[in-house]
Amino acid sequence: MMCITGPPGAGKTTVCRVLLSMGVSCASLNELAREMGFVNGDEVDIDLLSCARLPYRFVESHYSHLLPCSAVFILEVSEDTLRRRMEERGYSEGKIEENLETQRADIYFQEALERLPATRIFRINAEGKDPDAVAGTILSIASRLAIT
Repeated sequence: MMCITGPPGAGKTTVCRVLLSMGVSCASLNELAREMGFVNGDEVDIDLLSCARLPYRFVESHYSHLLPCSAVFILEVSEDTLRRRMEERGYSEGKIEENLETQRADIYFQEALERLPATRIFRINAEGKDPDAVAGTILSIASRLAIT
């Protein structure tokens, strides 16, 4: 299973929908966690989710890189784009700043690096890119590495 991660507003869910439209299995971990009863309040039980056998080629979430992944794709967009998208979703200023700081501090990469070698972690610049192109880039990398 490969993981698509990044901050809220980076395009993870949109790219997952594109992959699905291409016939590639991709699922939202947020939805799966709720369906499986792995959510307590606002918290997802990552340990339980990590033990679940998920029959998808790709999963997406801002915490997907914390699961056992064969590769991690970190979607990145500018702070201006993230801020605008989070404001459109009604995020509080505090939550927006927290998410921007997570990107600035490179947390997604650092946490993924605790679980995988750097050769299996890929930064994808999604700024201004068509979601179809981003999905194509991800599939191209996965194919090149023969990751299933």
